[in-house]
Amino acid sequence: MDLENQNIFFSRLLQSLENDFDPQERIRILEKLKNSTPTDEALVGAKMVLEANNWDYTILKQAFQKTESRIEKIACTTKKDKTAVKYLKHAAVLIPVGFVLGYFINFALIQKPSIDQFYSKDEGLPLYMGTRKTNFENLMVLYRDNNMKAAFEMSEDILAIQPQNDTAIYFHAVIGYELKNFKVAKADFIKITQKKESAFYYDAVYRLGFTLKKLKEEKAAYQQFSTISKDQNNPYNKKATEILECFD
Repeated sequence: MDLENQNIFFSRLLQSLENDFDPQERIRILEKLKNSTPTDEALVGAKMVLEANNWDYTILKQAFQKTESRIEKIACTTKKDKTAVKYLKHAAVLIPVGFVLGYFINFALIQKPSIDQFYSKDEGLPLYMGTRKTNFENLMVLYRDNNMKAAFEMSEDILAIQPQNDTAIYFHAVIGYELKNFKVAKADFIKITQKKESAFYYDAVYRLGFTLKKLKEEKAAYQQFSTISKDQNNPYNKKATEILECFD
């Protein structure tokens, strides 16, 4: 593929990033790029971004949008007219400039923090000395030993006996989350968030945000953490503010 054709292909690649683009045609374009050895700097940069992100085309789209934004700022700073801005954007798409390559490389290496880094496993209930243990203490032994399947079964039994017990509901949710049973976790965390007097209220409100994110309910998860960040009484408000940076 000569340089001119690579420029045309790069332009087609950028078109394929749009949401309404034919998904099958997008796959074909990405496969063609994956199996090629481009020399055009912008195309090389695009391929590097895709390779670094498991060929997720949405990441490349974000990178290009940010490149456009930077060009807008450069144009505004230098007081260029609309024609000049249009030319700069055209250059960013069609001309193999080092600026585009450099920005794409930086974007591939510097990723947004993952929301998972803010999640920590609940410490569980305290265990007391004694030969005779309560159901909750037996549950905590399994939980702390990371025997989650057995812990979940026991939590189901406890919840069947005490369906209104906040402790039973909360740990059923926590263990469900650990087992990636996010629908169960969501339902139980919501029950606790409706009881502001509950000892588990703030923990449930916070963990519900992660659960919504895992269920890919992005807007609801963002709103959840946004609400927490504004609540001065919530001990997780500062963490929630940091977590909001993980969202696009």
